[in-house]
Amino acid sequence: MAWVLRISAAAAVLLVTAFPNSMFAAEHLSLWHLRGHLYVVEDDFYAKENSMVYVGEKSVIVIGATWTPDTAKQLVTEIRKISDAPITQVIDTNYHPDRAGGNAYFKAIGTEIVASEMTREQMVHGWDEVVQFTRSGFPDYPALPLVLPDKTYTSDFTVQDGRIRGIYLGPSHTQDGIFIFFPEEKVLYGNCILKEKLGNLKYADLTEYPKTLQKLKALNLGFDTIVAGHYSAIHGPELIDQYLALLEAQGKDAR
Repeated sequence: MAWVLRISAAAAVLLVTAFPNSMFAAEHLSLWHLRGHLYVVEDDFYAKENSMVYVGEKSVIVIGATWTPDTAKQLVTEIRKISDAPITQVIDTNYHPDRAGGNAYFKAIGTEIVASEMTREQMVHGWDEVVQFTRSGFPDYPALPLVLPDKTYTSDFTVQDGRIRGIYLGPSHTQDGIFIFFPEEKVLYGNCILKEKLGNLKYADLTEYPKTLQKLKALNLGFDTIVAGHYSAIHGPELIDQYLALLEAQGKDAR
């Protein structure tokens, strides 16, 4: 804790706003059933993040690789308590460490890493910098080497015969972030894009962010539940308007 006392006031403000939960959060990872094939991962390592797991009859898909190879290993341990099916794919929903840090472990166990082509490019050009930024807030975060996706898509994609849809609507929290929609369960995974607080805006495109959320609303996908990428996991569709209001307030404060 002493290192916090040595940073400047400006740096302290950056760290508080950049990371969505206390840097001293208890280290814990849980997996619990939401509905249908869907499970929610709540990971309290570093900053709290929420990922998802789709448990099919013949295979398991992980949405969000979690923070590190160690947290990915813990997640696999939890998955094995509910399913013996092979974990065939993990989807990196953006290039940041909370979504792609576990890639090395998944690759080591033979899981295919899936992402958009944009996410791959962001990793190539920005991985070392974003890992260093993460380590500035969490000194014990490992200096992870780059592990690129095995398979990429140039646009929206589906897996599990359309039961999982990856949707890109424009820049938001990052340039590359995607939503994941589960039509059968009527659930949207909001990734780092949707959450109950503004969170880290260092890499956000604040001009395009509201437009991206308006495009999401215009799709009328029919989901009744949003799983947020950070903070509390479960929300209704109203989370979109709530985040739009936060962005609007942020813009007014900036002016």
